[in-house]
Amino acid sequence: MKSERLRKALMALAVAGPVLLALLIAWTPGISFTEDLGRHLLLGRIISEEHFVPKTNYLTYTHPDHPFVNHHWLSEVVFYQVHRAGGYGGLIAFKMLAMAGALALSLLTVRKPSRLMLLWLAGILAAILLSFRSHIRPELFTFLGVAFFMFCFERIRDGARWPWFATIAVMWLWSNTQIYFIFGLFTCAAFAFEQLLFSGKFQISSFKFRSRLVVWFVVLVVACILNPNGIAGLLYPFHIFSDYAVAITENDSVLEYWTSVVNPMMLALPFASALALWSVWANWKTRPANSIIVLTALAASWLMARSVPLLALTLPAAMAAIPATQVSGFRLQVSGLFVLGAINALLALSILSGSFHRPFPSPIAPMPFGSDDESRYLAVKELQAAGLPGEIFTDYNIGSLAEYNLWPELRGYVDNRPEAFPGAFWRTEYTPALALGAEWEEVRARRGINTIIVSLIGVKDPYIRELMRRPEWVLVHLDALLGVWVSNVPAHQDFLRRAAFTTDRLEEFDRSIKDRIAGLEKLPLSRRHIEADRAVYECYALICVGQTPRAWPHIWALHQLYPDYQIVHELMRVSAPPERVEDVKRVMERRARWPVAAKQALDWGHVLESEGHLAEAHAAYRRARFFFPLSSDLRIAQQRVADAMYQHRDFQ
Repeated sequence: MKSERLRKALMALAVAGPVLLALLIAWTPGISFTEDLGRHLLLGRIISEEHFVPKTNYLTYTHPDHPFVNHHWLSEVVFYQVHRAGGYGGLIAFKMLAMAGALALSLLTVRKPSRLMLLWLAGILAAILLSFRSHIRPELFTFLGVAFFMFCFERIRDGARWPWFATIAVMWLWSNTQIYFIFGLFTCAAFAFEQLLFSGKFQISSFKFRSRLVVWFVVLVVACILNPNGIAGLLYPFHIFSDYAVAITENDSVLEYWTSVVNPMMLALPFASALALWSVWANWKTRPANSIIVLTALAASWLMARSVPLLALTLPAAMAAIPATQVSGFRLQVSGLFVLGAINALLALSILSGSFHRPFPSPIAPMPFGSDDESRYLAVKELQAAGLPGEIFTDYNIGSLAEYNLWPELRGYVDNRPEAFPGAFWRTEYTPALALGAEWEEVRARRGINTIIVSLIGVKDPYIRELMRRPEWVLVHLDALLGVWVSNVPAHQDFLRRAAFTTDRLEEFDRSIKDRIAGLEKLPLSRRHIEADRAVYECYALICVGQTPRAWPHIWALHQLYPDYQIVHELMRVSAPPERVEDVKRVMERRARWPVAAKQALDWGHVLESEGHLAEAHAAYRRARFFFPLSSDLRIAQQRVADAMYQHRDFQ
């Protein structure tokens, strides 16, 4: 009896530990408002108020009639209603509950898991894998859908009947909330295959049961067709990339990331993959559907980074289902659980302290822990109320936020839906226009553009500096996210007199950064890391507009507070005054020893090369290739230095 109570207590810990970790990881605004969330909330409002789902681009003046299959319309309605009731904080809470709930459901799929240590380890790895997708996006419903289907399949194996009906209802919801519903349909096909061939004691099912199974799957397909686009909506996942002319970071392979960066998700993925392969082998005879599903999720995760959550939420259920014949001794499990408990606690502390996100570079780095203030995303709305002129040019990154602020008075130029615009538009108009050359002038004249709103990290500092050099554009707003410029023509002079970003406003912006940094340590943890991150990007804003001397003191102050902040190291490298170069070089050397980005080693190697230390540069590149063996840049740099060393010896 005591041993059973102990087992239940350990089971509770094995579930509670990873779920708590997932809650902490999800307690972040993520990149939601700077990317998709604004558009989702806007469309959710339009659908709720006007009672129709737009089937065209609809939100932009460039291609309002271009066909668009909105495969997540119901997510947008849910987000809008949650935001309407609870604001931005309510959306963050909703995300926390969805992510933690999905992981809890996956961990609880098997009633009596045979190896608690594996279950806890799989849960910890799953939470880390989810960390880079901790955003308020429709994929939250895929998290819940994947976990729920795995849970239902196990209940059916136990003899329950209700999951047959529940899966149909959830399939309809899933097909209207996120495009990964197609994976849900695949999991049902895999389960149907298992039931057809392996139900009972590995005997062929009866004709009656097989007929019911076929009917069940057909009804699932019909449920997927019950969407605003019908059969086109069902088939859309298979051709969404047919005219996709924008490279999306999360669509890249994980191996592609590994050429340049590493982050917690990528560090956890090999271990999760090893467990996944074990579960495929161990479950093949008893739960072949689990093996098929996990193997497919594993392949999808390595092929496309955005698919990693599929593995995260199928892995715990699959590990818990490993047959009891492969279970090790109970005492060994208890010892392992204590170790995993310590790891779980350390990870939770690292999230709270910020050391979980600070050392890692973009892209797809973990987001800072804490809550955010929606008001700082509404600057464009305030400018519009003050008379901001249209038409407006927006870049891909900030387009959805601009639409959220400007609709319905003004439409946007572009947003971050590659599939909502013709591929030719991206190739022949948008991308050439960003060069600010002759193509830009043609687009500006043809579209009648009077205002530019761009994401600073989206267009980068060379673009901003070029705008600042042009007298025909006047800066009217600058913050950590975006800059706004208005054309300097007579019709806009009244607005520019009121809104221009003058020297006084620049000094006020500078003082606000100083005050923000000075007050960081007094803030609660729920605000500290968010405000530090905001200060970092405000420093970048100063650099972008040519105010590097103003930015340096703030950057150094941030480094003193958080010496492990990788983004701060990047800013130090480009902003250090001559008298502080040696300080920055020491930081670069230290970070190049254990790089989390190939660029850290490349930058330090270039410094050594410029100073004539070829042997040291060669050693730095060689060491970095141990961390990034797939990096062609490191390989080329190492070969270049080796050739230079060889030529130097010949010359001597």
